[in-house]
Amino acid sequence: MNRQALHTTSLLLLALVFTIGLSFATVELPYIVDGFLQEAVTTPGFDSHASEISELKTELFIAHYRLRLIGYVCFALTVALIIVGFATRRTGLATVGALAFMLPVFAQFAGVMFFLAGLGALNLLWLPVLDISFELQRLGLIIRAPYDGLMWLFRQVGVNGYWPIVYTFLGGGLLLFFLGTYAWLAARARQRQVASLWVYRISRHPQYLGWILWSYGVYLLLLRGLYPRRSWGIDASLPWLVSTLVIVGVAMMEELKMRQRHGQEYEAYRRRAPFLFPLPAFLRNAFTLPSRILFGKAEPQRRREVAAVLAVYAAVLISTSVLFYGGGWERFGSLLAPSRRQAEIETLATQLENAQSARTQFFLVERLAAFGDPAVDQLLPMLEHERAEVRELAAEYLGRIPSERAVAPLLEMLEDPVVMVRVKAARSLGVLGDREAAEPLLRLLDDPDAWVRTSAMRSLSVLGVEEIVERAAPPLADPERWIRASTLESLGILGSETALPLVVEALHDEEPFVRRTAVVAVLKIGSLRARDALEQALLDEDWEVRLYAAEALKQLAPP
Repeated sequence: MNRQALHTTSLLLLALVFTIGLSFATVELPYIVDGFLQEAVTTPGFDSHASEISELKTELFIAHYRLRLIGYVCFALTVALIIVGFATRRTGLATVGALAFMLPVFAQFAGVMFFLAGLGALNLLWLPVLDISFELQRLGLIIRAPYDGLMWLFRQVGVNGYWPIVYTFLGGGLLLFFLGTYAWLAARARQRQVASLWVYRISRHPQYLGWILWSYGVYLLLLRGLYPRRSWGIDASLPWLVSTLVIVGVAMMEELKMRQRHGQEYEAYRRRAPFLFPLPAFLRNAFTLPSRILFGKAEPQRRREVAAVLAVYAAVLISTSVLFYGGGWERFGSLLAPSRRQAEIETLATQLENAQSARTQFFLVERLAAFGDPAVDQLLPMLEHERAEVRELAAEYLGRIPSERAVAPLLEMLEDPVVMVRVKAARSLGVLGDREAAEPLLRLLDDPDAWVRTSAMRSLSVLGVEEIVERAAPPLADPERWIRASTLESLGILGSETALPLVVEALHDEEPFVRRTAVVAVLKIGSLRARDALEQALLDEDWEVRLYAAEALKQLAPP
């Protein structure tokens, strides 16, 4: 083998090593790290946002280990890396910050319920965002538009395009990364100041483009995740959007550096090759519009101009996410066109009437409920639908729309022959908070189904009905642990000191699951009379009971 061939082979192998490393980080490394963390670090095993009690337990866990402080520090350091990187033109720092913002995407490889378990610990980075609102996950959903468009095209020919699309983005991204790395190494080996060979002819930043395509494939791969969505707080779309915008900004900053260092040579190359990928003229003009409007030129030429253009991109993408993917379109349409709003509501109601699959029914009711009070008149007749699943959905979503009109119909549904309809109606009445429901719900405590009884007790506790304390002894002695735990949750929500003896007695239950709930119920009642019982709970054999007791004692400390 001659020297040139050996040199070329060496460069190819080196580029291949980088690409294999990226592939390994996609396919195997997340599962390996997740498995190791789940074995090495003990975390709670419940759905962290399934109920008010679960959320309180999650907060106690976060407070005990000072995880909020860690998350805020990590978030601040990541933002600082990006700002310092742009301010000092050290694009490597900004790139590290972009990769850090992408980490919560990999957190979703963890197939767990608790959102900080296993690889889910990476979600700590986004705790400052989650503390504002879990709804902020909608701010990045516009990135689904390319995927939705491609899926529509595949559906026109009767093909499920999910896996072809995922493999195309993953494979195409890795291929571009490999070709870009090889071309860059070849240019350096030939002592060329400006890499313009091979794939650099169709993209001035092929490695960044490869990363963007590959990471988008990872995002799409996670759309099929089987974890409980409530437990993950922020959707992977927002981290991907932020990370990609930073990467685009890094590429723009590198352009400024290259133009300054290599002058006409790089300018001539810029005129021949597109920024990231070839685009028709009308799309090129659309992408350069912010820069042309703000600065009168097609591309930013200073750091502050790069920052301003990125801010416009972010504002447009986030606004579009809210408008088209976050339920904002219905709200926007209702403000501008009441007749169009009513027509859309009636259309959705008709589609729901004819829908057969449970998934379609759920989707349609969710869209219908997004219109708020105007949708109540369409949901109420569904309580009398012949299909139980439609009645169940209507009963559930009427509880999410504050309306007195729904109370009387929901009270009638407490006598529905189907268990889940009675359950949803009972829960919705508790959410609506009308005291008129107290007496019917009390009668429901004698229902033959345990799920109905516990749902009724939960709603009664929300309504502040003290009579549930007198009715709590039998379910607290039930052989089913979930019934005992659910009853304790209700007593905690009630918050009455009259329930304290029953809750304290449950601290000695044989099941750790029940004792954990009892500790949290004691905290919610908030009585200093429980301090002795909580101090005893510090000696419990279960680590979660000890943790919750320790945090409860801190919060119940006398002033």
